[in-house]
Amino acid sequence: MNTLTLPFPSGRGDRRSGFLHFVTSFVDGIREGLALAARYETLASKSDSELARLGLRREQIPQAALAGRGRY
Repeated sequence: MNTLTLPFPSGRGDRRSGFLHFVTSFVDGIREGLALAARYETLASKSDSELARLGLRREQIPQAALAGRGRY
């Protein structure tokens, strides 16, 4: 069985696609937040000498976790 959806005359799309976009964006935000937390925890658990090998200082961990660059 197929479902046929038609857009509103105003071009806004239907409610279902709007809700689906909201849910998808919400879930993507949660995933991004979890990945950020994992990067932060990985860096925070390293010793100062390990961080120095990565070119980081302890106070740079939050910025490095947000940037998400490199392998940690």
